[in-house]
Amino acid sequence: MFKAFKQIPAPLQRQILNRLGYGAVILFVAIILFLYTMDLISILACVFIIIFFAASSFSLFRRAVIVDYVVISGECLGVTLTAIKKQTKAIIFRTDDNRIIKVMIKQRLKKITVGTKIMLYVAKNMPVYENGGVHLLNSYLALDTKGGGKVE
Repeated sequence: MFKAFKQIPAPLQRQILNRLGYGAVILFVAIILFLYTMDLISILACVFIIIFFAASSFSLFRRAVIVDYVVISGECLGVTLTAIKKQTKAIIFRTDDNRIIKVMIKQRLKKITVGTKIMLYVAKNMPVYENGGVHLLNSYLALDTKGGGKVE
């Protein structure tokens, strides 16, 4: 199992470990809640959240092991920011085969600039929409940036 995990690309490994880490934090919170409140409803809510994160990480691990994903790489052409906080909302990049893709970002990106190399890990069954010659992706498994962008 560890051997299979080591063969998975680093961005997918990070996502799996993040999900397991969130589950571990919720487990710690559940233990503290149990010791202080003895409230069964709160504990059950925490257990369901832990089960969700465990299932999510196992699902991503299984998808990565059987290589049920596609890697799309390219160069950033533009960044869309939110109005108030100026966080990255979407990135537009050109793939190596000259397709333009707009990806809605679901994690925090710092300092992504035009020209940043992007590797996007997408499930094979992910729906892709087209709008005016631009392919739209609303979800992805993992995102990796090289040269100018940092995933937080």
